[in-house]
Amino acid sequence: MSEIETLRDALAEDFEPRAERALARWAVTTRDDTVAGVACQVVEPAEGAVSGTVLHFFGGGYVSGKPEFDLPITAAVAALAKVRMVVPRYGLAPEDRFPVGLNQCIAVCRAVAMEGPYSLSGESAGGGMALAVAHAGFADGIRSPDAVVLYSPWGDLREEATVRCEAIDDPTLTGDDLRVAARSYLDTASPEDFRASPALAPVPQGWPDTLLTTCTCDLLGPTVRALAVRVEAAGAVCELIDLDGLCHVFEVYDEYPEGIDTLRRAAAFIAARQPVT
Repeated sequence: MSEIETLRDALAEDFEPRAERALARWAVTTRDDTVAGVACQVVEPAEGAVSGTVLHFFGGGYVSGKPEFDLPITAAVAALAKVRMVVPRYGLAPEDRFPVGLNQCIAVCRAVAMEGPYSLSGESAGGGMALAVAHAGFADGIRSPDAVVLYSPWGDLREEATVRCEAIDDPTLTGDDLRVAARSYLDTASPEDFRASPALAPVPQGWPDTLLTTCTCDLLGPTVRALAVRVEAAGAVCELIDLDGLCHVFEVYDEYPEGIDTLRRAAAFIAARQPVT
């Protein structure tokens, strides 16, 4: 079995029951849709009017994952903020290497932005994807999101960035996991490419209000904190939630009450900034 197959199997074993519990906990509905030719999962509150749209990207190192595994986040935010969560099934490496998935997500973003106000969110690699899509939107003239929410985003794919962080004891993520995923995703592309490592890109003026989350045991914590500094230096509002202990993307682990508290804060952050549609 390849390293990628091992990662995929481990993720499925861990997150399939979490997805089931999320659907049991939160009053939401799910359906399949196609946006800009890309298959998506749509998560909506089961009751009440929908007040806006959040384009969300799932994590998994660009080599694993699917929208269902992010239901602990998307179902909670949909129910709490009364928003529609659109989650693209973007292509994963090694079958679809960089920039295939990114181009798919940009296309979905363009379509969602044409429909009205929206926000962007994502966790881990999905957080990096959301960041890359936001930068692409500025470059391509796509309507800017009203808010950006990134849960432990993986925005720097350089190997030296991973090595600098490996002293952190993260029970859910290793430097080897990141290096294997990055090599598969990038293939011959450079990790210095801002589209692949958007945390390295200059933050433009007019950047939307941003919420970042991490914790002291998050392997990606140092890069998340550095990103917060860059966003603030550009004059944008940046709220950083940085908790003691826990682990990478603790919001998807329903055994942590801090995860639910953070999702409530994220939902309130989005709801306060996204106009009713």
